Amino acid sequence: MDSDSEESINCTPEDIIESAVTATMNLLPAKSKEKYLKEYDSFMDWRIKKGINSFTERVLLAYFEMKSKMWKSSTLWSTYSKLKATIMVNNDVDISKYSKLIAYLKNKSTGYKPKKSKTFSREEIYKFLLQAPDDHYLMHKVALIFGIAGALRREELYKMKCEDINETENVLIITVPDTKTHVTRRFTIIGETPENNLNLIQIYKKYRT
Repeated sequence: MDSDSEESINCTPEDIIESAVTATMNLLPAKSKEKYLKEYDSFMDWRIKKGINSFTERVLLAYFEMKSKMWKSSTLWSTYSKLKATIMVNNDVDISKYSKLIAYLKNKSTGYKPKKSKTFSREEIYKFLLQAPDDHYLMHKVALIFGIAGALRREELYKMKCEDINETENVLIITVPDTKTHVTRRFTIIGETPENNLNLIQIYKKYRT
C-alpha cells in the first residue's frame, strides 16, 4: 500500500504481502464490495482524465461538485461513504478528516426531502391475504407473512430453506442463519391472528404441499 516504503516492501516476503492485501480487501463489506470498488474505479478514472495524482481535499471537493450537478444529496453521501472506505483501504488516505468536504455535503443536503417508500396498511395486508387468489399469489402470501413476522431483509428471505423452518401444530419456528450481522436469529409465527380469523400457518402449509 502507499504507506509502505519501497524498502519495507522489498524486505517483506511475497506471501506475507499477498496475505496483507487479502486481509485489507476484506475490510470492505462483503455483500456490496463490488459496488464499492465500482465507485472507487469511477473516481480513479476521473483523476486520470484530469491528470491528478493526489487525494487532497480540494480534489475530492472538485469531484463532488462535478457529481452534484447530476446526483441528489443522498447519492452524494452514499458515494462519499464508498470512497471513504475504498480510498482508506487502497491508498491509506482518510477523507473523513476533510471538514470542508463534509460541510459541503451537509450544505447540499439542506432542504432535501427524501422520498418515502410507500407501505401497505394493516387492513391492506389482511385484505391481500384473505382475498388474493391462491393459484397466483400463494407464494407471495407466504413471503409477506415471513417477511413481516421476522423483519427479514430481501437476501435473508431469498436464502431461506425448508430446513430453516421448524413446524408444530400451532407455531412455526424460523431460523435465519445468514443475517447481515452474521449472527443466527430466530422468530416465530403463530397460527391464529387477532383479526379476521386468519390462520397464517394454514397458508404456509397450503404452500408447502
